[in-house]
Amino acid sequence: MSAPKEEKPKYEALRSAGLLLAIPTLLIVSPLVGFFIGMWVDRWVKTRWVFSVIGMVLGFAAAGRETWRIMRRVQEEEKESKRP
Repeated sequence: MSAPKEEKPKYEALRSAGLLLAIPTLLIVSPLVGFFIGMWVDRWVKTRWVFSVIGMVLGFAAAGRETWRIMRRVQEEEKESKRP
């Protein structure tokens, strides 16, 4: 008797789509959070806009990093699903 083949997850495509749809959210929310935290620091330190810009840049960097990780994860899942 042969062992039953492993069934591929039913919702594999839906999961990949969900991961990819998280990217626009990351690209919008992360810089905004950084900007508002920077504004708070600017008020606390009594500077004009320095920390707001730094926070926004850090937010974009964090969003870019997380986007890269999501894309790598989706690509790895696609490779695994194509294997026999």
